Amino acid sequence: MQPAYLYTGLQLRAQLFIVALGLLVLLFILNQVRRKQIREEYSLLWILASVVLVLCATFIKGVERLSHLVGIYYPPAFLFLVAILMVMVLQFHFSTVISSLREQNKNLTQDLGILEAEVRELRRARESGGGRP
Repeated sequence: MQPAYLYTGLQLRAQLFIVALGLLVLLFILNQVRRKQIREEYSLLWILASVVLVLCATFIKGVERLSHLVGIYYPPAFLFLVAILMVMVLQFHFSTVISSLREQNKNLTQDLGILEAEVRELRRARESGGGRP
């Protein structure tokens, strides 16, 4: 049992687990980037999330102060708030990426349709003309 003045609401074992988890996520993401299974631009938010996780668990007193400023008096609840905010940022980022890709896909499909129509027209012109264009 920790003395009351050292209590942060988070046991040392939990802090070590969170730090280890954050470092494992960081190493996993860096390995995925190295193996070209995730692009660098998409890995940045994951790297930031794992660094924030490690820093929050490392500097728990600072997290406790921040949580009290926000009005949360149970620091692990503040960590969940930070985690939820990071997930929301990731979701927003990937939503914008998906929207952009959808627009590109629509444009490519339209361009392909135009090219197919032009190829059909050139084939008809070649067949009706009897010669090469």
